Amino acid sequence: MMILGTAFGMVFYLLQVVSGESGYAQNGDFDDAELDDYPFSCYSQLEVDGSQHLLTCTFDDPDVNSTNLEFEICGALLDVKCLTFNKMQEMYFIRTKKFLLIGDSEICVKLKGKKITCRKMNVVKIVKPEAPFDVRVIYREGANDFLVTFNTSHLQKKYVKELLHEVAYRQEKHENDWMHVNLSSTKLALLQRKLQPDAMYEIKVRSIPNHDYFEGFWSEWSPSFHFRTPEITELNLLCGPVSRIIRRLWNNFARNQKR
Repeated sequence: MMILGTAFGMVFYLLQVVSGESGYAQNGDFDDAELDDYPFSCYSQLEVDGSQHLLTCTFDDPDVNSTNLEFEICGALLDVKCLTFNKMQEMYFIRTKKFLLIGDSEICVKLKGKKITCRKMNVVKIVKPEAPFDVRVIYREGANDFLVTFNTSHLQKKYVKELLHEVAYRQEKHENDWMHVNLSSTKLALLQRKLQPDAMYEIKVRSIPNHDYFEGFWSEWSPSFHFRTPEITELNLLCGPVSRIIRRLWNNFARNQKR
C-alpha cells in the first residue's frame, strides 16, 4: 500500500507541474511568464471629422483571442496622460482632438490592467490618407486623349494636404497587367494612341503622404471607374492629323495676333 500511495503522489505532483507549465494558473488566468507578445500595427487619419483625428490598431494575427485585451495610448496628448481605445469587432480605435501631433506616444496592449507589449509611435508618421473618390474619365476627341480626374478630401484639410497619387489602369481582359502613373495633381491625360481601340478599361487611384513631416502608408484604392475606348476608323485616321494641323495653325495665328 505504501508503494501504491507513493506512486499516486508522484503522478499528482507531475500533473501539477505540467499544469503550471501550460501557461495558465489554476484559476484560468494567464501565467505571467507565458504571456504572448501580441504584435500589432496602427495607422492614423487626421481631421476625419472636422478637427477630430482617428487612430486605429489591429493585431497582426487575425486569429488572436482578443476578448480580454485592451489598447491604451500614453504621451504626446493634450490635457490627459493616457487614453483607452474603443473596440469594434477585431479593431481598436480612438477618435479624438487630443493628439499633440508632436513627439512619440506609447501604445500598449493590456490584459486586466497589466501591460503585455508596447510600441512607440508618432501619429504623424503613420498617416493613412482617406481613399480618393469620384474618379471620372472623359474622352477628348480633339486632343486624342482621355482626361482622368478624381477628388480627395485632403484638399480641404489643414494638415495632410500634400499627397502623391498612384493611378492604376488596365484593359479589363488583362487581369494582372496594370499600368501605373504617379502624380501630385488630381488630373491626368492618357494618350489615346497608348490604349487599345474599342476596349474596356478599369482605372482606380490611391494616395500616400508626400511631405517631410507627415509620413505613412498608402490609402485604400478608390472605387474603380470603367470606360471604353473608341473604334479606329478611316475617318478617325484622317481627321486626327488634320485636326492637329488646324490646332497648330490656329495657335500660331493667335500668337501673331497678340504681337
